[in-house]
Amino acid sequence: MKVWAILGARAGDNNQVLALAEALGMPFEVRELSYNRWRHLGPRILGATFRSLTRASRAMVSGDPPDLTISTGHRSVPVVRALRRRAKDRTRTIHIGYPRISPANFDLVIATPEYPVADHPNLLRIPFALTRRRRVKGEPTDFVDAYPAPRRLLILGGPSLYWALRPSAVQSALDRLLEMAARDRGSVVVAASPRTPLRLLSHVRSMLGGATAPTLLVPVEGRPSYAALLERADSIFVTADSVAMVSDAIASGKPVGLIPIEPTLGGRLVMAVSDRLRPGKRMYPRDLRFFWRSLVEQGLAGTVDEPVRGQPPDLNRLVAERARAVLTHRSS
Repeated sequence: MKVWAILGARAGDNNQVLALAEALGMPFEVRELSYNRWRHLGPRILGATFRSLTRASRAMVSGDPPDLTISTGHRSVPVVRALRRRAKDRTRTIHIGYPRISPANFDLVIATPEYPVADHPNLLRIPFALTRRRRVKGEPTDFVDAYPAPRRLLILGGPSLYWALRPSAVQSALDRLLEMAARDRGSVVVAASPRTPLRLLSHVRSMLGGATAPTLLVPVEGRPSYAALLERADSIFVTADSVAMVSDAIASGKPVGLIPIEPTLGGRLVMAVSDRLRPGKRMYPRDLRFFWRSLVEQGLAGTVDEPVRGQPPDLNRLVAERARAVLTHRSS
């Protein structure tokens, strides 16, 4: 069985691809492709073609096509369809995220609630993103002693399409966490992401410097690692802009609280137009409001003052079972 994990442009999406590939429990090969200017035409116009790939990437997909592709990102869609056509439809295709064409073009599409993918028998909508099972090793041994329980982990994202992470919202959340830590003799650890603005990090650093409780600011790719922080936290608080980071927090099984974000002026305008023209429907290319609503409805996340410890399903196992059914159907 030849399995290709075809990566996209976003780290969170790629982690989902790898999480599913690992959950299947069979060997797989990673394909990290690069694209040329033809990619801007989009999957609807391009159809099934390798035209949007660079020469080096075309060489990476040459030869016998795989039995299964696990892909993400709309740029990969023409490539996956071309692989399937070359295999005379013997290649099974699973896409994670929003492919921008109907799920009918795949054997399975896996999407979180924010994506405007039309309902279809080939669509599996999951409440939060797939997460990888990361092993914690080689971490500083003095972390537990230096930062006593209860450890409150604050994970910072950053601005995204149509949404702004206001420094005032982060300050309010951090003030509250520091107040609670001082009261119960716990600690506060803040982890940054690549999207966190430097000005916001500087402000957070100054706030932590004046705290009475033990605190730590972990820079991007700093130590302790992200996996170790998730494992050792007693509660986790995440800015609501990142589906991937919120999903990591929920999958940990710890109490989770969200720090709200606000729409930008452009975001308010787009949402108003979308809600007027398509009431009750998700706006393009994604609508985070539907993601947050799903978390609240399923009791998977709360607030800074009232974090929620939900009972998240083992999505990796459930999705892997559905993916195996795709392969079983292929061999029958």
